[in-house]
Amino acid sequence: MVAVLVIMAVITAVAAARIFEQTPLELGGIEASVRSHLRYARTRSMNSDQVFGVQIISTTTYAIFRNGNTGTRVILPGQPDTGIITLEGGATFTTGATIISFDAWGRPCSNAAGTTLRTANTTVTLGYLGQTASIVVVRNTGYLQ
Repeated sequence: MVAVLVIMAVITAVAAARIFEQTPLELGGIEASVRSHLRYARTRSMNSDQVFGVQIISTTTYAIFRNGNTGTRVILPGQPDTGIITLEGGATFTTGATIISFDAWGRPCSNAAGTTLRTANTTVTLGYLGQTASIVVVRNTGYLQ
């Protein structure tokens, strides 16, 4: 009887630890947010006569810009008036380009003006509590993997 209680206590402790482990879920949410902002910039570039893009400002901040000018920031609902978006919960950009803009066909470019097409896929990597997640922007199409 005591052995059964000990085994159940161990199983409960392990299960509780896994239930309260939020790292993959939180990182997934942060990744989804950055991914949706990249999609927004690509879609706006294709549906307007302006170049939109995302600028990674620091390891913890980024901004969406328009008119091919990193100083002309897009302010989305629920975001700060400065247009600078801070990654949540101490997440960081660990690798990746500083500017990803999109031309009128949705192709990724390396400059804010959207005139220099990327010649290779671009990877933006996020880190959070020892976990990493990557967003790949495919060259020539702008598709996000």
